[in-house]
Amino acid sequence: MTPRLPRTAAKLARPAMGALTLVGTASVLSGCMYLSPAQTTVSYDAADGTSATIGSVQLQDVAIVSSAKGASGSMIGMATNNSTSAVQLTVTPSGGSAETVTIPGSTAVRLDGQTSGDSTQTVSPVEVANVTAIPGSFMAVTFQTADGGQNTVQVPVLLDQPPYGSASPSHPTYTPPSTSAVSEPPA
Repeated sequence: MTPRLPRTAAKLARPAMGALTLVGTASVLSGCMYLSPAQTTVSYDAADGTSATIGSVQLQDVAIVSSAKGASGSMIGMATNNSTSAVQLTVTPSGGSAETVTIPGSTAVRLDGQTSGDSTQTVSPVEVANVTAIPGSFMAVTFQTADGGQNTVQVPVLLDQPPYGSASPSHPTYTPPSTSAVSEPPA
């Protein structure tokens, strides 16, 4: 004969088993959180360009804009000098000649030679005489500063078209009609 629990013990055992099952289920389901890293802690480039740090210079969204492999190209992106004194950044594309730009202290400049936001500081545009990669792929570019040494970075090559390039659309620009040409509706 199988021993049986007294009725009061059986009444207490069911809720205890339910609570134990609930705690076990919650533990199993929340275990996924401990095995997966939080995506907010994963570093990534949110734009089309590449980022790198060379000494006190931080590069952001750096890319080369070109129409084809073997054609010339322009470098775009931002170079921020985090030191208080001017820094010389030497840029050497794969198979090309070096160009040096001087970035004033505590300043961000665009590598395409344009002004940046409220800043009036500019540098000479960084040009690439011979792009050695097809648009849509990557090209090795070496960046160098006195305080950071050199770092070779794989920079994306983007096609020379909007929003990055200077190519213009083939259709003519739309001109709205003048307001005097609008007729009154019939009465």
